[in-house]
Amino acid sequence: MKYRLLKIPPIKTIEKLRKNKDELCEYLRDYDSSFKPTDSIEILDFEYGLKILYYHKDGNKPYKTRVYLNKMGDTKLLR
Repeated sequence: MKYRLLKIPPIKTIEKLRKNKDELCEYLRDYDSSFKPTDSIEILDFEYGLKILYYHKDGNKPYKTRVYLNKMGDTKLLR
C-alpha cells in the first residue's frame, strides 16, 4: 500500500491571508493539487477553528471540505 505525505498549511498563515482571497487561494493551491484556478472557496468560522469549503466553477455543493483546528491551549475546551 502506498502512502502519500499530506502537507497541511498552518492555521495561523491561513488566518493572515484571509483578508486577500486571491493570495489565500494561491497559497492553498500550493498545498492541494485538486484545487484548480477556476475553483472557489468559502471560509466558515466556528468555535474551535475554521472550515474551508472548496467549490468547482459552477458548483452548488462543495466537492471538498477542510477543517483547521486551533491548538488545544487556545480554546476553553479542556478548561
